[in-house]
Amino acid sequence: MCMSSRETYLKALLLIATGLFMTGSLIASESLDSDAPEAGFFSRTLFGAESARDTWSEHWVDFAEGVDHYFSKENAPPEYKNESYVNLQLKQTWEEQGDIQTDVRVKAKFDLPNTQRKAKLFFSSDEYTENSLEERVRSNSTGERFRRKESVSGIEITPDDEWNKWKRSARLGIKLRAPLVTFGRYRLRRPMEPWGMWLPEFTQEVWYFSDRGWGATSEFEIQRPLGEQFRLRYFTVLEFEDQYDFFENLHVLSLNQSLSDDSTLEYRVGSVFSTEFRTQMTAYFVGASYNYKLYEDWVFLTVSPEVFFPKNDGWDAEASFTIALNVYFSE
Repeated sequence: MCMSSRETYLKALLLIATGLFMTGSLIASESLDSDAPEAGFFSRTLFGAESARDTWSEHWVDFAEGVDHYFSKENAPPEYKNESYVNLQLKQTWEEQGDIQTDVRVKAKFDLPNTQRKAKLFFSSDEYTENSLEERVRSNSTGERFRRKESVSGIEITPDDEWNKWKRSARLGIKLRAPLVTFGRYRLRRPMEPWGMWLPEFTQEVWYFSDRGWGATSEFEIQRPLGEQFRLRYFTVLEFEDQYDFFENLHVLSLNQSLSDDSTLEYRVGSVFSTEFRTQMTAYFVGASYNYKLYEDWVFLTVSPEVFFPKNDGWDAEASFTIALNVYFSE
């Protein structure tokens, strides 16, 4: 099989799985020209999946624009690209002990460009602050499923203007459970002046959940290019949640390598600290991620091996291997 046929074959296999998961069937289409019979079959399958995706994306954006017009009584600005999207993520992790963890997550956003402060309606099948810093930064699956009681929905407001060079956004929403849980989140982000070749940025979040109380997350990131292919990045996160009354602190150093226009490779090492009993390291990890744009700008594949060393297990190594597939529906 030639290289182009093999590449088409691999892409089609993943798209078939995605299409079956989402619809249970693929849209039929006319035969495409091909030099090999098997390439023709997979090309038709690929074309069918792409047609389905384009149709759903168009309906999603049209619906968002209809909602925007209903509230504002105006059409979208000329040449405006609506940023509404749906992201479906399928992730599976194989752990050293033989366990297999699978995540299924959905995120969605409606862009309403005519609202006074650039409002967006959002939906997420999970609220990321429910997980610890360790779980958020690691690439492995946590066994997360699409559960209504864990899903959140609401409105996000992002003003166009800056406040003393700070970019701002606010979220108000609910958890879709009984009784309903309300929450709010206010975020400030400021890209700072370059430190030579280093590009620093600071982010501050304050949030409140009616069932958990309040918390705050501070993040500092700095990165710099190393030639044309490499980029060095360091970030640290400090988080406090009032109901637990202790801090969590995370440090990650990573090196990103650009392999081609469609693929990148990241090497990373990180450590986690906590002040629950006294300030101490609770875990450290090393890992890598290979990211590949599988098809155009809407299907992405990530492969991530990792070794994790938790203190509560005597620093014994826990190896894992994760594959994640992200499918985007957008304009």
